[in-house]
Parts: sequence; structure tokens; C-alpha cells
Amino acid sequence: MKRRGYFYVALATTLNIIIYALTLGRYLWLEGRVSGGVFRNWGRRYRYRPKNFVKPTTEEEIVALVRSAKGVRFYGAAHSFNNGVVADHTLVSLDNYKGVLWKNLETKQVAFKGGTRIRECAALLLDEGLAFGALPSHDAQSIAGIISTDVHGTGRDWGFVSDEVVSFKLIDGKGVVHECEPEDDLFKTAIGGIGAPGIISEVVVQAVTRFNIEQKVEMSNLPFVRENFDRLFDENEHMSLYLFPFTDRCQINTWNSTEKRRSFLDRLREFLSISKDALLSAWFGGFMANTGLLPKLSSLSYSFKRGTDLVMESNKAFNRTIYPLHQELEFTIPFEKTFEMCRRFIKLFEDMYRAEKLPYALFEIRFTPAGHDRTLIGAGRERRSTWINLVLNDSNGFERYYAAAEDLMREVDARPHMGKYCQSFTKDDMMRLHQQHFTKFLQIAKQHDPEGKFVGDFTRRVFWD
Repeated sequence: MKRRGYFYVALATTLNIIIYALTLGRYLWLEGRVSGGVFRNWGRRYRYRPKNFVKPTTEEEIVALVRSAKGVRFYGAAHSFNNGVVADHTLVSLDNYKGVLWKNLETKQVAFKGGTRIRECAALLLDEGLAFGALPSHDAQSIAGIISTDVHGTGRDWGFVSDEVVSFKLIDGKGVVHECEPEDDLFKTAIGGIGAPGIISEVVVQAVTRFNIEQKVEMSNLPFVRENFDRLFDENEHMSLYLFPFTDRCQINTWNSTEKRRSFLDRLREFLSISKDALLSAWFGGFMANTGLLPKLSSLSYSFKRGTDLVMESNKAFNRTIYPLHQELEFTIPFEKTFEMCRRFIKLFEDMYRAEKLPYALFEIRFTPAGHDRTLIGAGRERRSTWINLVLNDSNGFERYYAAAEDLMREVDARPHMGKYCQSFTKDDMMRLHQQHFTKFLQIAKQHDPEGKFVGDFTRRVFWD
């Protein structure tokens, strides 16, 4: 992997924010794209020149492409942390295949082309007085990509974008177009299947009437959160936590629907808030970590952090666009083990940091309810889950911690999020974690892609070995 230092992360984060501000939110520098025939993922870690690169504009073109291609992978925003979007032969972007195909305002159902980004879907729904019931934290992914990785949010009663999907069309490796509904095995294979059985070309979403969200950020202490966790969880529709090494200080994030009017200059205030957090993480957090001061200054530095309380349009509250240049390794553990597992992974970081400096880190904790049966191998399948996201600045040393964390994940039977770092997990690990569900997944994926057209280096390791 490329070696990156403190200044690279800090300057890249700063440049991204400046460009985004100067273009009034129209352009993100840190976003996956092909430029000059060279592909880069959002963090610019995976860079290569595909043998072929195409941008189809119709479903017929996609079908023809699949039938004639070999070694093909599709990407949306390439907001991924592994090489899952690296193609053996042909790389495909659906950026020219986006927009609304049809809508039924009586049932509040809207069909989107697969390449439509989540931020574009949200805007198109708002034009009709509609919205997603809830969303995850990033708005760059395509609607096809976000359900192919079974992206989740955090909620007492809600967890996954796929829960809002009525049906979708999937083009398999034989070029056959399938209409898939939630009870279908092919539907469950595609949700979280990172493109193994085919490409999702159309998604029908069940929307709701547009609404506002009150988003609160509060600083607290971990003993208080542990003692009051059940009450906090029950009182809020959506909640997450940020935990930090070398301190008991923590951050409580909540989102609740409200009849209140939007806050004055809500979008500007949110942009300034998330930009400040990104810059502090990249510059000050990176400085503390780089100089060995993290254990001494963590408690003091977080004592200065203040909360926010903003009422925004729902999509703007759920989504954020600006991040520091970072890496993510995310996984699920049973909900009942939340604080035990958080303690173990934070302690692992603290012990390794004392022995050899690591990049700045925070630990994002999110939650999804039980009963998620729309996927065969998604990390949140069926059980009530806590998602632990190990977020480290993308500078030298994160790989060492992630390697140790993946060993600990195996020890505690954590299920990896397939869109995140996930560098050492293999087919054997997936079989152990998902058992008969994984066997069924492989059978259906092979049936619909018998020639292995959608196989790449990443899926070869985690599915086909």
C-alpha cells in the first residue's frame, strides 16, 4: 500500500473542503472516478488503468455489454475501502444511466435507474414532496451500489436502505433481465452480494411524505452512556455513538423526526460543523497521534468539543458529504455484547499505539434491529446487531492495527462489512460466519453467472477462493 504521512491527509482533507465550497457543493475531489483513462477510488488508494472503460446510457446497452464482456465490474461513487471495484477486464460506470423511470404518487413509489446517486434520488423525491424513510451517512453512492453492499444506517426500528426497496431489476451474467422482489432468493443474493449475481439496473423505492429531522450532537461520558443506554436507545428513533481512545469522553448523535421548522441557515451551519470536524481530525487529531500525545491530550481536547442542535430536511440530516481522508474497517457483533466488544477493540488500539504510533482514530458505533431477512450474507442478517466502525486517518500504520483487528474479529465471530477494508477475510471465513446461507448464496450466484463474468480479485478471495 502507498505510504502516506500526516501532511498528506491534512492537505487532502483541506483541499477537498475548499473545492467543495468554491463549487457550491457541485464537485467533490475525494470521490471515485475515471479521469484520463485511470480509475481512482474515493480515497485515491486504488489506482489502475482498466483495459476497457464504458458508460452505458440504456438498459439495452448494459445487457449487450454483459453478454459480450469478460471480467466486468461496475462502480458508482467508488466510496469503498477495498479493491472490489477493480475489474479484470472491463470497468463500467452507470453515471450516464440515472434518473426516474416512473413514479406513482398515490402509492409513493418511485423507480430509479441504477446509476442514480443517493443525493440525486433524494432531490428527485423532494420535488414530489417525498423522501426516503431514513438514510445512511453518505450521499455519494449510487442506488444500485448502496443496496449491493446492503448499506445501513442506525436506528431503534430501522436499519437498511434495502428495507425501503419494493423491487429491482437485475441483469445477470447471461444477460438475462430479472424482476426481483424481497421474497425471491435472487433478491436476497444481490442484497449485500457486491455484484456477484449481476448488476442492478433499476430500483423501486417505497418513499414517505417529506419530513424534517432534529439532529442533536451531545458530548457525554462513557459511564453515563452505559448506565443510561437502554433509556437513550428507546427515546430516540436513530442513535449512534462516537467513542475515542484514551478517554471516557464520548459523543451521542441522535436523529428524530419533528414538526419543528428548519433551523436558520441549517445547511450552511451543518457544512461548517462537519468541515470543522474533518479539519480537526486531519490536522489536530493527526498531530496528537503523530507526536505521541494522544494519551495525554485526548480527555482535554474532547472537553472543548461542543454539541449542536439543528433541524434540517431529512436527507440533509441523515447524509453528510465531507469527511477527513480516512480508512474504515466495520463489522457487526451481537447487540448484547456492545460495550464488551467496544472495550476490546479500543484496548487493542491503545496497546498497539503505546508500542508503535498509530494514526488518529475514532470508533463509530451504530445499531440495526433484528429480523433483517432481505440478505443472505449481509453483516446485519437476522440478528439484532451493533456495528463497530474502526475509523483511522489514512496515514502510515493503519494497516497494522487493521490486521490485528481482523484477527480479533475472527476470535469473536464478527461479521465484516464487505464495502469496507476487509483485507484478510476469505471464503472459509464467510462459510464459517454464514454457513448454509453462504452455501445458498454461492449456488445462486454461480447459477446466474456461470462464466464468472462478475468475478474480480476481491470477490475471488471472499467468495470463490
